Amino acid sequence: MSTANLTQLETAHRAAIVEVHSYRVEVDVRDAVVAEQAEFPVTATLELTLSEPDTWLDFIGSVDRVLVDGAERPVDHDGARLRLTGLPVAKRTGVTVEGRARYSRTGEGLHRFVDPVDGETYLYTQYEPADARRVFPALEQPDLRAPFTFVVTGPEEWWFGSNQPERTRTRVADGVVRVEFEPTLTLSTYITCLCAGPYHRVAEHRAGLELGLLCRRSLAQYLDADELFRVTEAGLEWFTANFGPYPWGTKYDQIFVPEYNLGAMENPGLVTFTEQYLFRSMPTPAQLQARANTVLHEMSHMWFGDLVTPRWWGDLWLKESFAEFMGSHVSVESAGFEEGWVNFATQRKVGAYLADSMPTTHPVVADIPDLEAAKTNFDRITYSKGASALTQLVHFVGLPAFLAGARRYFAAHEFSSATLADFMDALAAETDRDLSTWIRAWLQSSGHDTLTATVLAEPDDGSIRELVVHRDFLGAGDTGADRPHATTVGLYRLVGQRLELDSRHDVVLTAGETRVAAAVGRPLPDVVLLNDLDHTFARVALDETSRGFLLGHVADVAPLPRAVAWTALWHDVRGGDLAPGRFVEAVLTAGEPQTGVLASLVDRALVCVSRYSTDAALAQRWREGARLAAEAAEGGSAQQLLWTRAYLRAAAMAPEDVRWVLDGGLAGLELSPDLTWLVWQSLSAQGAAGDADLDRALAADDTAAGRTARLRAWASRPEAAVKEEAWRRAHTVDGETNDAVDALLAGFNAPGQRELREPYAERYFARLEQVWREHPIEIALRLVRGGFPEGGHAAGHDWLAAHPDAPATLVRLVREEIHEDEVAARVRD
Repeated sequence: MSTANLTQLETAHRAAIVEVHSYRVEVDVRDAVVAEQAEFPVTATLELTLSEPDTWLDFIGSVDRVLVDGAERPVDHDGARLRLTGLPVAKRTGVTVEGRARYSRTGEGLHRFVDPVDGETYLYTQYEPADARRVFPALEQPDLRAPFTFVVTGPEEWWFGSNQPERTRTRVADGVVRVEFEPTLTLSTYITCLCAGPYHRVAEHRAGLELGLLCRRSLAQYLDADELFRVTEAGLEWFTANFGPYPWGTKYDQIFVPEYNLGAMENPGLVTFTEQYLFRSMPTPAQLQARANTVLHEMSHMWFGDLVTPRWWGDLWLKESFAEFMGSHVSVESAGFEEGWVNFATQRKVGAYLADSMPTTHPVVADIPDLEAAKTNFDRITYSKGASALTQLVHFVGLPAFLAGARRYFAAHEFSSATLADFMDALAAETDRDLSTWIRAWLQSSGHDTLTATVLAEPDDGSIRELVVHRDFLGAGDTGADRPHATTVGLYRLVGQRLELDSRHDVVLTAGETRVAAAVGRPLPDVVLLNDLDHTFARVALDETSRGFLLGHVADVAPLPRAVAWTALWHDVRGGDLAPGRFVEAVLTAGEPQTGVLASLVDRALVCVSRYSTDAALAQRWREGARLAAEAAEGGSAQQLLWTRAYLRAAAMAPEDVRWVLDGGLAGLELSPDLTWLVWQSLSAQGAAGDADLDRALAADDTAAGRTARLRAWASRPEAAVKEEAWRRAHTVDGETNDAVDALLAGFNAPGQRELREPYAERYFARLEQVWREHPIEIALRLVRGGFPEGGHAAGHDWLAAHPDAPATLVRLVREEIHEDEVAARVRD
C-alpha cells in the first residue's frame, strides 16, 4: 500500500503520542501567474509535544530542509511521509519544514485556474479528506486539531482570503505583498483554507457578522447577491437561535470557485462553492432551493463538523448526515422553500436508495480502514440515507429533544473531536427513549426494508375488513437489522376523475406484519401509498391496482406524497415490475408542476429510453412528447426550460435538426449560453455539427464554461477517430483538468453510440489497476466510473475473479458498475 494511503490504526497511534499546539504556514504564490511555474514554496512550523521519539508528517511535495528546534536534520521523505526520528519526548518541540508543493489542476490541494475571458489567475484550496498535505506539511487526520496562522505572499492587486481576517499586509517587493491572517481557533487540517486572486467581492453586515460573497470577475454579472445574502442571513439566524453563537469570529465569506470537485466545502469563515451555483440562465425554483440547501448544509457544518469534528472518517455521518438533514429542514423552516423536503425525496433520497441496494452498501456509521475508503464514503448513504435516518430519530425523540441534545454535544466537545457514542450520550440525557436499538437498526446496519400492503374487503359493502403492512428485507445488506419505522399509510380513492386522499393513518412498524386497525371500515381504496409523507427510509412496493391508478392520476396527489409515488414507480421500473414505456408515458401525461420533481423525472425517462430499452419507437415517443410539452408550456417558464432540455437530450439519439430552437421556435424561451450549447451538443452527437459550427458557438461564449461545453460537444461526435482521441486525452496522466475529463467522458458516453464504444471494453479492464495507480484519485474515480462499458457486467465479474488483490476501493467501484449494468440488462429483458 502506498504511504499516501493513511490507515485508521496508524493515525490512531499517532494521535495517542502526539499533541500539536500550533501551525504557522507560509505560502508564496507570487509566481502563480507564470504558467510554466508548476511549484510554489512553502514553509510550515509546527509546535509539538510527543510521548515517543518517532513520528511522521504528511506532505505530498518536495522537502528541501528540516529543522528541529532550529537545528537542521537529514531529510527522510518518500514523497508522502516525512519521517521524524529522535525527537525530544515530553517537551514542546518546534519542527520547521521548508519545501515546494505543486499547483493542482484536479481540484485537490491548491488549484490554479486561468480565466480564458481575461487571462486572470485564480487560486483556491480543497482538502477534504486529506489534501492539506498537498500544500503544507501536516498531521493529516481530523482528530489532531490546532490553531493555524497562515501567511501568503502574492501579487499586490489580488484579494487574499483564509479562515480568519487579515491581520497585517506588508509590501515586500514591487507589486508583491505579504499577508498574515489572524490565528484561527483550533481546526482540523482539512477545514483550513486559502484563496487568492483578483476575485470580485461584495459584503454586507447582517446577523452580527460581515458576510462576503466572491467569484471570478468575469462571473460578477451572475452573482445574485441579494438572494444569497437573504438565505445566508435566514440560516444564521436559525442556527444561532438553535445551536448557539456562531463560533468562528466576525466574518462569513462564501466564495464560488472554478473546476470544483464538490458542491461545496465547509471551511469555517471561508466556505467554498462550485461555480455551477452561479446560474448563467434563468434558474428554476428547484435550482434555487438546491443552492439554498447547500448554503445551509455548509452553514450547519460550522457546528456539526467544524466546532466538533469526527474523530475518524468512520464517523463521517456525524457531520454529513446532520448537515444533509439540516439543509432541507432549515430551507423549509427559515429560508422560505416549502418544497425542500419534496426535492429531497425525489432527488437525493432516490440516489440513497440506489446506493443502498448495491452489493457494496454499508452502514451509515461505516468501517473506514483507510483514506481511499474514506474518499468513496462521501456518498448518498452517508449523506441522504443518514439524513433520512435522522428524520426517524427526530420523530422518535421529538425535535426539541434532538436540538437540546445537539447543544449538549457541542458544549461537551467544542473545538475537539467526537464519536457516535459521544453524540448519543448527549442525546440520551435529553430523552427517556432507549436509543441503543435505534442505533443498531439505523446506523450500524446496511440495506433497507421493503414495505407492502395487503387489503381485504368486506364482502357486503366493500369496505376495508383488514389492512396489513408487511415489512420485508429483500435486497443487499444486513438481513437481521429489524428496523422500526414510524411512518404513515395514505389511502386514496378516485372521486370523479381525480385521485383524492380518503384517510391517512400513523403507524409504527416493529414486526414483519402490522395491522392498521384505524383503517377498518373505511371505503376500499384505489391506491394504498405507504410512507406517503416520506417519514422513513424503505422501498415502497406498489400492488398492481395502486400502480395502475397512480400511473394515470399521480399528478392529483399532493406534492410530498406525489414524490413518494414517483419514487415507488421508479423502483418498480428498476425492479422489473413496470415496463419503461409505461413510466415514460406517465411522465409525459402527468403534467408534473413541481420543478424539482420534473427535473428528476425527465432524467429517469431518458435512462429508460437510452439504457433500459432498445425500442426505437419508445425513444421517438419520448422525443416527440418532450417537444410537444415544451411547445405547450408557458413561455419563459421553468417547465418550458426543463422540457426543452429533455427534448434536446433525447434528440441527440436521432437525426433530428434542432436548430429551430435557436431560431426562436419556442416563444418566450431564454436562449442562454448553456441552452445554446445543449443544442450544439445534441447536433454534434447526431453527427450534424462540425468544427466550424462549434468554433462559431465558442466565439459567442469564449468562457471557461463555453470551452468545457465545446469539448463535450466535440467528444459527442459519432466518429471512431473522435472517440479514440477523447479516450486518449481523458486517460493521459497529468493531461487534463477535472472539468475537462468530465466533459470528455460525457461526450464519449453520448447515448445511442454503444457500437462505437465496444472496442474500448477490453482496453478498460486491461488498464484498470494502472489507471487507479497512476492518476490522482479524483481523476481515477471519473475514469473507473465513466469508462465502464455498457454490457460489461460479465467481463467485470471475470476481472474481479482474476484480480483478488486489487485495491479495495477500486473493487468497490467496479462492483457498483457491474450492479448497475446488470439492472439495465434485467430491465431491458
